[in-house]
Order: sequence, then C-alpha cells, then structure tokens
Amino acid sequence: MLGRTIANRYRLEEHLGTGGMGEVWRAMDLELGETVALKRTGDASREARIGAELSHPNVIATLGTTTDGGEQWLVMEYLPSRTLAEIIETDGPIAPDRAARIGVQLADALTAMHAKGMVHRDVKPGNVLVTSHDVAKLSDFGISRWAEATQVGGGDVAGTPAYLAPEVADGHEARPAADVFALGATLFAAVEGTSPWGSPDAGSAEQLRRAKAYDITPARHSGPFGDLLAQLLRRSPEDRPAAENVRALLEGVTPRRSRRPLVLGAAALALVVVAGGIYLWQRPTAGTVGDPASMDVCALAATQDDYQRFGARKADTAAEKSYWFNGCATWLSFDDKGDDGVVVEYSVKQFAQYGAEEPDGVLGQLEQQADTPDICTKTAELVDGNVLQIDVKTGGTSQRPLCEIADVAGGHARKVLAADEIPRRDHAWPSDSLASANACALLEKGDIRAQLEAEATPYPWNELGRWGCGWDYQQRQIGIEFSRQGAFEPDDGDPVDVGRPAITDPEEGGCEVSVQHKALSNDRFEVVVVVLSDSDVKDSSTLCPGAILLAKAVVAKLPQPV
Repeated sequence: MLGRTIANRYRLEEHLGTGGMGEVWRAMDLELGETVALKRTGDASREARIGAELSHPNVIATLGTTTDGGEQWLVMEYLPSRTLAEIIETDGPIAPDRAARIGVQLADALTAMHAKGMVHRDVKPGNVLVTSHDVAKLSDFGISRWAEATQVGGGDVAGTPAYLAPEVADGHEARPAADVFALGATLFAAVEGTSPWGSPDAGSAEQLRRAKAYDITPARHSGPFGDLLAQLLRRSPEDRPAAENVRALLEGVTPRRSRRPLVLGAAALALVVVAGGIYLWQRPTAGTVGDPASMDVCALAATQDDYQRFGARKADTAAEKSYWFNGCATWLSFDDKGDDGVVVEYSVKQFAQYGAEEPDGVLGQLEQQADTPDICTKTAELVDGNVLQIDVKTGGTSQRPLCEIADVAGGHARKVLAADEIPRRDHAWPSDSLASANACALLEKGDIRAQLEAEATPYPWNELGRWGCGWDYQQRQIGIEFSRQGAFEPDDGDPVDVGRPAITDPEEGGCEVSVQHKALSNDRFEVVVVVLSDSDVKDSSTLCPGAILLAKAVVAKLPQPV
C-alpha cells in the first residue's frame, strides 16, 4: 500500500492506524501539494455528510470523499500530533492544569456539535489529537483508534466501554450529556492514567459491568480539578453540566490566559495563525503593541528618579542588554561602582492561545507570576491581548525588594501605555541585524524534510516579530530563535564549524547549536539558536549532526554583518 496512488490524486505515505471501522493513512494530495489524512471506510459518504455539518477549530475537518476501484476513502485534515491516549501511555498522566487547557478546547468542540444536534458518542483519549503545543482537536473518527460497537442486552451501544456514561452502558441512547460524561472520563484518564471504570487489563466486559453499576474509581485529585471531575462524572445525565457550561468550570481550574503564569521560554507558547500571519487583534488605540518591528520597548522603562526610594544610584537602560529582541533591560545600580544592583527586564509577548477569547479591550493591572529570592515576574495584559512582562532579577550581593521594584517598573510602563501605543523607534533596525531577519525564512523545504522526514509548515513563536520559528512532525521539532547573549564560555558547549563562531550543546531531548551573528560590544553578540529535538531519542548527542546541518543552512541565509 505504501506509495500507492488513490484516485490518481493521493499518494499514501504513512500508515497511521487501523481499527474496527477503517484504516487511516497520511497522504500527499498531488493536485494541491498538501498533506491530508485518508481513511478507507465502508461508508465514506455518510461520514462526510456528518463532518460537513461542522466546521470548528477544535474538530478535525472533513475535506471530502473519493473512490478508487471499489474502495471508498474519506479525505480529512491531517494534524501532526499524538493522541491523548499515546501521550498518557508514553509520558504518563499529565498535570491537571494541562488537562484543563485541553479540556477547554474539547468542551468548545462538543458545544458546537451539540448546537447542531450532533452527539459524538465516542469521546475518549484515542480520539483526541494533541499537537506539540497542546492544540487539541476532537476527531469524529479517531486517527489511531476507531469507535467500536459494544453489544449490550438486545441492542448495540456505540462507544468504548472505558468511557461510556452509565445510562449508555445500560442500553439507553447516547444524548449530549453522555458526551459530557465521556469528556470527564477522558480528563480523568489524563490525570489518573486509567479510566473511571478501571484498568483495561480487566477487559472491556468488566469495564462495561462497572459502567452499568456506576462502580466508579475515586479520583485521587482533590481541589478544583477533583470537584470538576465529580460534576462531569455524575451518575444522572440531568445532574451533569451542559457542554456549553463546561468551559467556565475548566477555566476555574486553569485561569484565562492573562492570569496564567507565563513561561519565560518562547517555544512553549502556542499561537493563532491566520492566513500565514499572526492574529494580534491590533487596533489603533492606546495600550497596544502597534507594529512589532518598530516598537521601542525601552521607552517603557522607568528612570532613576522613579527608583529613588530604593536608594538607586543609576539606571542604565539599553535594548541590547535584553536577551530578547522584543525587550529592553535596565541595570539598576545601588552603589557608585555598579557592582550591587538588579536587572529590570521588560519584554512584550504575544499570548493569543488557540481558541482564546477576544481581549477585554482594557489595559490590565499588574499581576504577579513568580516570586523567588532571585527573580520576581509581573505581567499586564495589553488592550490588544498581548502581554507586557517585567522580570526583576538579582544582580548583586545584597537582597533587594524585587517585587516592589517590579511594581515601580510596571507602574511607569502602564502610564506610558495608558496614553498611547508602545512608542516607536527613532530609526529602523540595521539591515544586518537579526532584528531585520525572518526566522521562518531561513530554512528550505529540503532542509526541513531531511531532519523531520516530512514537510512541515512553519509557525512563528511568541516574539511578536519574526524572531522565532518552529517546525514539527510527530515527535520531532526544529526551532530557530534569535537572541542576545554574552561571549561563549568554555563550559557553554563544544565549538563547531558552521561558517561562523558556534557551539553545540546536547540537552535532554534535543541538541542546540548557538551561532554568533553580530557583535554588539566586546562581550555581547546577536545569536541564532538552532534546535533539533526528538522526544523518543535517549542520547541527545545523536541529534547534533542534524542540528549542525540545519545551522549551516541557516548561516548561509543570514545577512552578512557590516
């Protein structure tokens, strides 16, 4: 079958799964040059009609049907992902806040289905596809596992015993409330590692018996997530919340995006990408980012006078001292020599998650995200949904009130933003600066295919501009990130020849190559970081040859420093 062309249009490239109702392949649409998923099934037209009724960002899209000889094939959206079942089996149970974020997306999908009079009837981890950035999509069909009909009494009950609602196990028709129970059972399995009806080792008949008897396994998780599961898994369908009300319950477990702790690394944030661009909700009003390429984050920085009550002697501010291109750093000195001080770093991040609500349209208050002896992080949501992040870090020998300093820094920035958008730079970035480059344009399709063994669509990272980009396929990922760093130290990594000074550093799950691009001073450089990662690889050093090849390809397309 591998390499076979279906209907003179779709070339089968990888077998993805087989189940009771069909088998699925990753295929190339030779006419459009796009990757799709093909399912060989006995009744493609019926499934296509069901899929055509629903268009939702958290549901795998049905694209059409085709026939080849006597075979019927369903053409579907292909999503590089793992099923939630595979994640649980491979990685173990996930954290409740992550399960809640996935659950919000599934609840939205079920709400849309129920509004159209549709009942999924087989919500389970095997039918939930999750990307490397936790974008979740509900599959009507399931890529790895397909819905099975379980015989009960004199009738057929559609679904998988481990996730059946009690009334369905007892022979009653599945209603929307049964989908809500199955969602709860899916989230139960995500955090507990097994279904509410026990381990699959006991067999489907035993799980079905327990479902009929409502012999449910108590959840070990207490607090908000345990309360949530208890509501979704109530025995009586009338006592369960409707799918449209589940989002609010889940958001009680994982606060909406402006309230969540922000991950400092760029790669961890998911984006909304529309027609090849980043959806920023930009509006020409105060408190917005405006054009990321021309914003002057340093114009938000507080001055020495603002920090007088802390005994500040000097506030030295420069964009080049920030690690990110979307930031600015102030070295706040408390002695004449400049040895005792703290770093106040401002950064503006895009934080529009997949399926996120439209911003409130107001400038948010400062909210604390981290407070340790070494760092205090505070954030404020901007009018356009982006986020101002302020990190105050210990830089000297004495203890300083980091969060109080962050309040002063954030208060000054909010005053500036209350009057206008982020101020503009006086001059454009130099043409040889990485700030003028596009990370997503530094690799050719062949470079990506050689390391991922498949083509992949680039997705920009959270730097607002074009300063970070990723590509992934299944468990493999390529990442490019622009930064500013100090000179390489001997213990930073091993030197490697990529055409410019560079080091390689294998870490858990990946190999990183850092390349010096342009000197900003004697001890500070613009740096391109190229990462090749693979969650299945135990020895990260084996990924370094591929990462080095990618770094060489990137260097060849970088602007030449003046």
